Amino acid sequence: MTDRKFASLPPAPAAPLPGTPEPATEPLPPPGHRRDPLAIAAVGLFVIALLFTLYFGRDVLLPIMLALILSFLLRPLVRALYRVGLPEGIGAAIMVVTLFGGVLLAIYTLSAPAAEWVNRMPRVLHELEFKLGDLRAGIERAREASHQIEQLTKETGNGAAPVREVVVRGPTLMEQAVSQVESVIVNVVILQVLLYFFLARGRHTLEALIGTMRNVDDRVHYAMVAATLQQNIAAYLLTITVINVALGTATGLMMWMWGLPNPALWGVLVALANYIPFIGPAVMTGVFFLVSVLTFEGIGAILLPPLSFVALTTIEGNVLTPMIVGRRLSLNPIAVFVSILFWGWLWGIPGALLAVPILAILKILFDAHEPMKPVGALLGG
Repeated sequence: MTDRKFASLPPAPAAPLPGTPEPATEPLPPPGHRRDPLAIAAVGLFVIALLFTLYFGRDVLLPIMLALILSFLLRPLVRALYRVGLPEGIGAAIMVVTLFGGVLLAIYTLSAPAAEWVNRMPRVLHELEFKLGDLRAGIERAREASHQIEQLTKETGNGAAPVREVVVRGPTLMEQAVSQVESVIVNVVILQVLLYFFLARGRHTLEALIGTMRNVDDRVHYAMVAATLQQNIAAYLLTITVINVALGTATGLMMWMWGLPNPALWGVLVALANYIPFIGPAVMTGVFFLVSVLTFEGIGAILLPPLSFVALTTIEGNVLTPMIVGRRLSLNPIAVFVSILFWGWLWGIPGALLAVPILAILKILFDAHEPMKPVGALLGG
């Protein structure tokens, strides 16, 4: 009986050999399934190809993406005009003309103070150099030391023959300016045409695309995804725009109260820069500090405008925006910052401006598809 009882027990673990270190933890279990190397390589090649396409196709993709996001913002207004009897084509034309007319009016209104600051730039740099004389002296000493080291290196070059320098002359400054102006005009025209067609024919195109699906469940699913995308992105962009306009107005009034010149210009710049979270307010804080250095005397008067702007952006970023926007579309701050860096690297300043709306669109699309829900949960919250 005793022998049968002990025979049913599991065998005792083998004693480790002398000198063999015992494992500190239990060994990890093997993965549930093996990864296919070919699948991993295919995904990697697809990502590389996508990055190359986004980078080298930015001249085409950037106006398309900007027109698409603006269509999300203006589509509810076109729908409201349609309800009062205006066809979608006429409503879309009204929205496009109103939008770009307002932009041109703002540029015309603010061009005078902006040109004034551009004309003042040599004197501004001279004043800044005078007020930061100690820092400039240190930089000059470092530059002289570097020049002496370079001269010493050339003198001890073992009598080598002088190296001929080849200077490649690029386009002049005027040619670069003309090229940039032409590029901006072409992109604006393309943006206007695309925005008009997105507003006038976007709904019909989407309905035709969904109608090609044979499965009724797929039709219902993607129709709901499109409606959710339209409603959430439109509400998000409208809310952010209202918050940015309010912040720009408050900043302009505060700068006017402190006596800073051209407060309307700074208010508009703040409203635009705040579309780029974290980076935009940081840049504007530096701008306010430099303008205060050039305008006021005394450390207290110099620090007052930038510190007041920091207080405004702190209240806006940590209280108002999370309280209002968080109910509609919550985004992970880490994902937001990485998105700004990524799209800014790909498309420059326009990419940084579009980074948060693109991230919001991706989150909605990921949340709507079961295999991608973990990625959507990573982007939001």
